[in-house]
Amino acid sequence: MLTRVRNHYLESLDVMEVVRRACAEIMQEHGCGHTECVYEKLLSQYLYEKCVPFLTQVDCFIQKSDTQVHVGRIDMEIAHNTILELKVGAKVRLQDMEQLRKYVYAKRACGMNVKNAAVICFTTSGKVEIVQLQNRI
Repeated sequence: MLTRVRNHYLESLDVMEVVRRACAEIMQEHGCGHTECVYEKLLSQYLYEKCVPFLTQVDCFIQKSDTQVHVGRIDMEIAHNTILELKVGAKVRLQDMEQLRKYVYAKRACGMNVKNAAVICFTTSGKVEIVQLQNRI
């Protein structure tokens, strides 16, 4: 018999608040200068320790007639309702937001209830910039 265990930590906090705290802690402990892959692994470890369900490097498709077309690879999907695109650079760019919009569109077309979507940039100046798509995503 399968029993579903409730994650009270996740229920008591907004997913994006968990992500904000995680990113701030990661930047404070590890600083800037790492690759996107390193930050993804550090964020994954934080979520794992908090028992927050997540997937990394999720292939994303859209349906065109009878064919699935690969749109890209989502960096992180959290709690079945949040999409994150991670970046390292000076700031979040317009093309980063467009990439995220493309993923949101594709996941919604497949039936996912996307509540949160954000680009997270671990900046070269040692700050974390988080830009969320608005509720109209």
